[in-house]
Amino acid sequence: MSTYILAGAHAVVGDPRLRQFQKVDLKITDGVITGIGNDLARDGAEVRDVSWAWIIPGLVDTHHHLWQATMRALTSDFTLDDYFWTIRRNHSGSHRAVDVYNGTYGAAAGLLDAGTTCTVDFSHCIVTPEHADAGITAIKDSGIRAVWCYGFYHQPVDDPWFTRPEQRYDDARRIRSTYFGGDGDRVRFGVSPHEMARVPFERIAQEIRMGQELDGLVHPHTNTRWRPGHRSDIRQWHEAGLLWEKQLHSHCNCADADDLKILADTGCAVSSTPETEVGMGLGYTVLRAADRAGVTTGLGSDIQSNNSPDLFTAMRIALASERGRYHQPVIEAEGTSALQDVALRTEDVLHFATLGGARGLGLGDVCGSIEVGKAADLLLIRADTPRLHPVVDPVNAIVMHVTVADIDTVLVGGDTVKEGGRLLPSISRKAIKGLDESGAWVDRVVRAGHGWAPEKPVWMGTELEHRVSNSGR
Repeated sequence: MSTYILAGAHAVVGDPRLRQFQKVDLKITDGVITGIGNDLARDGAEVRDVSWAWIIPGLVDTHHHLWQATMRALTSDFTLDDYFWTIRRNHSGSHRAVDVYNGTYGAAAGLLDAGTTCTVDFSHCIVTPEHADAGITAIKDSGIRAVWCYGFYHQPVDDPWFTRPEQRYDDARRIRSTYFGGDGDRVRFGVSPHEMARVPFERIAQEIRMGQELDGLVHPHTNTRWRPGHRSDIRQWHEAGLLWEKQLHSHCNCADADDLKILADTGCAVSSTPETEVGMGLGYTVLRAADRAGVTTGLGSDIQSNNSPDLFTAMRIALASERGRYHQPVIEAEGTSALQDVALRTEDVLHFATLGGARGLGLGDVCGSIEVGKAADLLLIRADTPRLHPVVDPVNAIVMHVTVADIDTVLVGGDTVKEGGRLLPSISRKAIKGLDESGAWVDRVVRAGHGWAPEKPVWMGTELEHRVSNSGR
């Protein structure tokens, strides 16, 4: 049995929303927090002086497509249709299985470096069964805690391996039985269906039911597009009996109050990715509305082909976006002084980025907060910098001022993956090597084809697009 004590730090204890910032020692036994207090019995345990640190729970990213780290920041000036045409309908087919491995591993390393200790991987570059094997192997090799979701999206390649939906269902069953054991695994299983209207409704229904059959998280893109005249995904799924507790719905930007009540009543959770949603034209985030409707709510960074893997950035964008959305009508109607309070607070977004996200992934009893019995997924932030002094309100300072440069140490299940401000060389060197190799391969293939920015057809985003998608092209 391995036991050590982190001594003398100030830690955010319990749900971050409660703002319990306390000077305590943390006792870690076999990767689990077994004691919190000021008079913990040493019992021969190794004592590590971390009085220089603020400790917060490891961040939890609730929506991510990890394989896209091979195309870092390519889509920074894209709209959603630009992204879908370029990445999903073109460049995904340029990725070999080894590129999915390298992108997934490299993205996970980026998350760990930025303080995210738990994520969900909506893995939808499964061109062949080997691509699925590569994705799950990479995320397990990285050491991050995760839910890996088998993405059923059909890549429009010239010579597809999967020619019938049943082949993908069988492959998902194979992956589930081959790589996943009990609930104690650091990486757990889920599924991610097609977006609505891209394939017939019954096929999406079957993909969602696969999550139930395989006892996994169901993690779809939900109510993502503003499409006048089309019914809500949430309403249609609810009427078909396709909503249940073990589901995490990403984006939900065009969900209304009735949709959110359905999600709350059925025990579903939501994930918002503010940088993508506000920047690419998905619309305002659902964070405040979902949270106030009683829906478990989390934050994600979505795609490293666009955003950094830094949830501190996502927290600040979420604050700015939601405050702007809800403040503007008030100040236009009644003036700035009519505002009585801000629409969203720092403790809210810190909760979304930790415990809220963990609960959305079905891991609320495992991680997301510093509590006895939970995994020692922890960030040690160096507080000995002028940028974090004086200490007026530590929770505000953590959300508004901490950067990746301040993260000294990252623990996942008590295992050190970052120390002294640097990822362990065994992780970072492998990640960089793989990303550079696959980045060079994808670059050659893309340039030999239609280029990094292939011309978008006029039918993209129209009903014709959905008919083309339904045809399997």
